[in-house]
Amino acid sequence: MNLVTYDILTQRIKQLGNLPAMPAVLATLCDALSQKSSKIDLDQIIRHISYDKSLAAQCLRLANSALFRQRGDVVSVKDAVLALGLWRIRDLVFSCSLPMMFSNVNTNVGKEVFWRHALGTAVVAQGLGEEFGAKSLEDIYLAGLLHDIGVLVNGVLFVEDFRDVLEEAQRKRAPLEEIEKSIMGFSHAESGRILSELWRLPEELADVIEHHCDPQKQPAPSDTTLLVHAADLVCQKLGLGYGYELQSSEAASLPHIWESLCPRFPAARPFTEAAYSGLLHHLVSAAENLADQVFTPAMATR
Repeated sequence: MNLVTYDILTQRIKQLGNLPAMPAVLATLCDALSQKSSKIDLDQIIRHISYDKSLAAQCLRLANSALFRQRGDVVSVKDAVLALGLWRIRDLVFSCSLPMMFSNVNTNVGKEVFWRHALGTAVVAQGLGEEFGAKSLEDIYLAGLLHDIGVLVNGVLFVEDFRDVLEEAQRKRAPLEEIEKSIMGFSHAESGRILSELWRLPEELADVIEHHCDPQKQPAPSDTTLLVHAADLVCQKLGLGYGYELQSSEAASLPHIWESLCPRFPAARPFTEAAYSGLLHHLVSAAENLADQVFTPAMATR
């Protein structure tokens, strides 16, 4: 992205009042996890989560779900923090908070479709990372959850243009970023980078958001960027995309997606097509179950 476009986008995002600021509880968690473990105030984090009763209840319910549960019943926020650890609690809080944050933001992107894709990418990327023994496992879920945050930015700031983007992308069954660049001159990866900076997210996370559509443009593609890119494509291929499947091509096929991971992750190489297809379908199914729990009727009314 050139500097002129960057400056224009940054000013538009700063001046617009209907993009939410980072919630205090999320900022607290991010700040805490950037410090040495000896300086983290667990009681403060527990209090911040507990202040929002709806958020606390949602976290407890998800902490007891099959996807996150580790041992015993989790009956309090403190139990959840102690049982799951701060990194997993951060992922839960983001998963619960972000859809509610944007519930009152008017955009032409279907919110449940958007967040189901975001959750799907998070779960698939994390599952692949665990399978391959990837570096920075604690960052993968959140990177997947936030990878397309620029889609919401574009849907709010450039309503008419982005409506045209969605319509043409669905008609051509083409990637959003390809149509965004042809109509708007920039993509959601670039506007997402700017929002991540305004939210003061970690630099590594901002890099994934900026490069998830094309990891090879990242000076040194990280494990996280490669996994989020693959998970994004897998979800679009297996029914957790934006309401349409990308046009059939070798590049969008599961074999191509899997083969792109093999050079970086040796553990991916022994998988047969049947084995990795089964794993990817299993991970997408787990993501759909999580999305069903996050998007409860109670949340839909918030």
